[in-house]
Amino acid sequence: MTAKQLLCVDDDLETLRIRKLLLESKGYSVLTAISGETALELLSNVHVDLVLLDYVMPGMDGSKLAEAIREQFPWLPIIAVSGVEELPGRLLQNVDASVSKGGDPERLLSAIADSLLGEERAM
Repeated sequence: MTAKQLLCVDDDLETLRIRKLLLESKGYSVLTAISGETALELLSNVHVDLVLLDYVMPGMDGSKLAEAIREQFPWLPIIAVSGVEELPGRLLQNVDASVSKGGDPERLLSAIADSLLGEERAM
């Protein structure tokens, strides 16, 4: 079985590095993007099974990015990973799950597994 490919979007390079290491240690293939614009460009050129995105980013924030992904790739699971405690409804209506950025890594891994399982059921 081919490893599921995840795209992690965050404006913090250290956060991206740590998340990539965690996810790769669990068998995922991981691409990273430092901005919403870069993420959309990657999504147009590479197959991705799931997107993890931050909410607070300069330029295109997580809400705008989630909206753009939903418009172009409506089948693609999206998980918001943010340090913001109360995410706006505009973001939440376009993501499949949300996880606290500083929370337990097992919650993130569980949300990813659940979202990927949901995607397989929809196919």
